[in-house]
Amino acid sequence: MALENYFDALLSVVGGIPTTMALALLSFAIGMGLGSILLLVRFFLPKPLSWFASAYVEAFRGTPLLVQIFIIYFGVGGFLKDYGINIDPFTAGVIALGLNSAAYQAEIFRSAVQAIPVEQYLTAEAYAFGKTQTFRYIILPQALRIALPALMNEMVLLIKDSSLVSVIGVTPPDIFRRADYYASRHFTYFEAYLAAATIYFIICYAMVKISHVIERKYAIPGYLRRGII
Repeated sequence: MALENYFDALLSVVGGIPTTMALALLSFAIGMGLGSILLLVRFFLPKPLSWFASAYVEAFRGTPLLVQIFIIYFGVGGFLKDYGINIDPFTAGVIALGLNSAAYQAEIFRSAVQAIPVEQYLTAEAYAFGKTQTFRYIILPQALRIALPALMNEMVLLIKDSSLVSVIGVTPPDIFRRADYYASRHFTYFEAYLAAATIYFIICYAMVKISHVIERKYAIPGYLRRGII
């Protein structure tokens, strides 16, 4: 491996960081919003709707993300094109990643809510709290703090999964797409993809360290365990 080729590829690949982070952040926001709605549907609405929410979660968790990206861009995008609506690759990528993340975040929220001791529900009931009040003022604030480690992990996964969007030609190019372009132009495939891997590692490692700080800051007393957070 020629070091000059590696560093040259590194400089080229760095230009894809804004697109990669935009894909990850926007899809995370979509996932959090939709995941929260799915949680409320599963906990508060009658069974036909709660079954639909559960089916959504299982469908997106049980199928490959790459297939979902193709369905959104080529399937849904091709259908809408007949009606004069064009979905660009970036938008399709954000939608696919967001819908996929929503399924995982819904499960993260569900697990966090179920981690709250049943005694807290009983205490709220003893103080004449309604179901909505109990969830809003007692359960949800604690559940969000419990869910923080898993949510930060989901953010890291989205940064890595955003590389899959490169297959539909997202523009401006993300990290992996720029590495692909560089490799095709210079025929230095190893250096180009190693440079991409280096950038992904640096970003994800930084996110993990930031997540540890956030988790410790907002951890519920009694839930902080040595070696866990």
